Amino acid sequence: MNVRCIARLFCLILITVSTFSLFAPADSEIRIVDQSRRQIKILIDNREIAVFHSGDALDKSYVHPLWTPDRHCVTYDAPADHLHHRALCIGWPDVSGTDFWAEINSPPGKRGQIQTTNLESKRLPDGSALIVETNRWLTENGEELVKGRHVWTFWKPQGNLQAVDVKLELEAAAPEVVFGSDPGAPREYHGLTIRIGPLSDIRYYNSEGIEGGQNCKGKPARWCAASGNQHGAPVTVAILDHPSNGDSPTRFYVQDQGMQFISSSPNFGQAKVLKKGERWILRYRVLAAGRPAENDAWRLDDLWKKFAASSAE
Repeated sequence: MNVRCIARLFCLILITVSTFSLFAPADSEIRIVDQSRRQIKILIDNREIAVFHSGDALDKSYVHPLWTPDRHCVTYDAPADHLHHRALCIGWPDVSGTDFWAEINSPPGKRGQIQTTNLESKRLPDGSALIVETNRWLTENGEELVKGRHVWTFWKPQGNLQAVDVKLELEAAAPEVVFGSDPGAPREYHGLTIRIGPLSDIRYYNSEGIEGGQNCKGKPARWCAASGNQHGAPVTVAILDHPSNGDSPTRFYVQDQGMQFISSSPNFGQAKVLKKGERWILRYRVLAAGRPAENDAWRLDDLWKKFAASSAE
């Protein structure tokens, strides 16, 4: 091929690339890409905010990755030390003796599954993205203990702050359902949980001014947070408890020894009993924040007040 032909070919490539660049649609809204009801991707400006995972092969659904707007992943899925730590998820290690948390590490005969029966996803007029999961909490022998409805709302980023709302509607399907049924072996890590990071130089703190992971563990708080660095940039993760939750403020569980972990723990240290047909409704907001932008003049107390003022419906 002579020089003139190569030049013409190069010009043609440039024209083609330019054409696609000029006329490619500018996506400034959240899009939901549903992949065979196994993964739901939430995107804005063609950038991924989060991915929701569900399916019969899973013991529980979960969100991973969850990104800050400046592209830091705040979740950790199935780390080598605890394969059942599913990033951002809902789980309970003891519901009427069944383990809806530990997956393959459950005691023999006690492994439960939160089985998704229906999954809906849509974009709302305000630009948020909604995922509604209907599920059945099944024992290893197929007995249904709980009918669940988990509602996930992914808000459009505000500056360098990403918010995700989680609403749990748990209805007893058996004559009696006990969350935390074994008083001799309480498992405080339960409910909405997040395996973080990993972050370097991490510190834990809560709404009551308490610092340190072990100090925050089991202490009632309106919110609990962790801040650290990822790839040299600051990252903050927080779970906000809504005042409409039964025993608000919740006693968060924090694990800072060998892992980075926070759970909402709504029945920390005490059993929650539901009779058949009774419902337990819980609301939380998860925050994933990156390096503060110039317009990111926010504080966790202010963000909690805004969340607390929102309707419980």
